[in-house]
Amino acid sequence: MIRNALLVLAGVLASAQPVLAHPDEQGAPEAPRPDDRQAGEAGDNEVLAPPPTYQASKVAVDEKLGAKVPVDAWFRTQDGKLVTLGSVLAPKGKPGELASTGEADLPTILTFNYSDCPMLCSLQLNGLSNVLPQIAQKQDGAVLRLGSQFRIVTIDLEPSEKLEKMARMREKYIARLPADQQDAARKGWTFLVAAMPGDGESIRRVADSVGFTYTYLPERAEYAHPAALIFLSVKGTVTRYVYGIEFEPQVMRDSIFKAGASEPASAIGFMNRCYHFDPDANNHSRAGVLALRVGAAGFVVLLLSGLGVMHVIRKNRPLHPKGNRV
Repeated sequence: MIRNALLVLAGVLASAQPVLAHPDEQGAPEAPRPDDRQAGEAGDNEVLAPPPTYQASKVAVDEKLGAKVPVDAWFRTQDGKLVTLGSVLAPKGKPGELASTGEADLPTILTFNYSDCPMLCSLQLNGLSNVLPQIAQKQDGAVLRLGSQFRIVTIDLEPSEKLEKMARMREKYIARLPADQQDAARKGWTFLVAAMPGDGESIRRVADSVGFTYTYLPERAEYAHPAALIFLSVKGTVTRYVYGIEFEPQVMRDSIFKAGASEPASAIGFMNRCYHFDPDANNHSRAGVLALRVGAAGFVVLLLSGLGVMHVIRKNRPLHPKGNRV
């Protein structure tokens, strides 16, 4: 009976543990937005939506097909060179040339990441670097190679990111490519950080222009953000959003071709968002959990005390003439 009581204690205490979850786990479809449902509507096996007071609740992508990125936004490359976004999209011209001519030389895949991201950024960039060799293979007489037929621009969400960390991050993903593609990839994949350390204005301008929302969570020292590949035409306009952390080669080929032709296309994939939701941060669940634990412990103490008394009473009963206790 004592063993059964201990099992009861374990079960009660386990049910009193606080919840800490990723609203969007790897490979899972996008969770409904918090403002689209009430917590009481969640199913028995469903993680409840964050409360309206949770500051990461609005992290998403507001798709803006046809919107143009601000080509006059200033950044520094991973090598420390001061550049405009337009000069990165049209590297053969002068800074800001894209703004005057309206043309870049290649379509672009735009991503937003940062080096200290706990999970999602590495998953997304791993998926991107994994698919690049596949789309570089000849299909229907055409090859799509990074640095030759398209480029990638990764904008760092952390305004105070150090150049050394950004350079290491870039090299990490380029090193995943076949050796014969790495030199071209170094020319075609540019990582951008804030022009002035700590000044995130240009980062925010570009993110807002393509509908990419993110927020800083000071209590975790992390950024809450979605994962999206944003395809830009040679005119610097948004043509498609591709969500997820793994990418189909054919989807990537089609998206690059459409971006090169300035042809908009419907978004594809499931959106993943990077943030932890801890209900203890915004409500009084910690007090409730403590009360449950105290109550459970008190119940077990009383139960064990009762069992102990019964055992003593039974042990002290007089023996029946046949040897059994009465």
